[in-house]
Amino acid sequence: TRLLKRGQSLTQITDMLCQRLGVRAALLPMSDDRVRTRVETKDRVLDFQDYFVRQACAPQVTGFDFNGAETAKPNPRALEVLDDPDLAAVIICPSNPFISVDPVLAVPGLRDALLRCAAPTIAVSPIIGGKAVKGPTDKMMRELGLPRTAVAIARHYGELLDGIVLDSEDEASAGEIEVPSICTRTLMHTLDDREQLAREVLRFAHRLRSING
Repeated sequence: TRLLKRGQSLTQITDMLCQRLGVRAALLPMSDDRVRTRVETKDRVLDFQDYFVRQACAPQVTGFDFNGAETAKPNPRALEVLDDPDLAAVIICPSNPFISVDPVLAVPGLRDALLRCAAPTIAVSPIIGGKAVKGPTDKMMRELGLPRTAVAIARHYGELLDGIVLDSEDEASAGEIEVPSICTRTLMHTLDDREQLAREVLRFAHRLRSING
């Protein structure tokens, strides 16, 4: 039996893969429309996979373009989730803000949905002690002229955030961040590490929601 069928949307394909792999959580793509991340470099514009794989992130980054985002339609199921008054929290995981999160925010309607969402939006900083745990986040920040700090991450997301989670190593910078923050161990080596961080983030979200009514 073929797994994929011609004409299926990305949402349908994702649902099918979740069923086949026994993933119980609902995974929703940002859109069923085509959006291509392109990396602007000092010499030329590169498709993301060219930059990331073939050139191993070596070219100097000057910016990003999300081709097709301006006409893409947000996933209606994702909008329904964000509008659900019983939603407990929106967590921006410690991914690269420029190439993992910004493409989502570039789709018309998704940023506005986050802004009006009743649940607190919390980011977990991908920077620990001036370095990215994984990937080229810190390299990109340096090349874009940004300080490689959790403070810069908070400022990048700006008004979207109701709170941010910092690693304990960056506790001294918490006072420079305008939204509420907590400091804890964010480097995850084991399943126990992941579960502990998830519990702390959800407790933080519950506290923020209680404060904000």
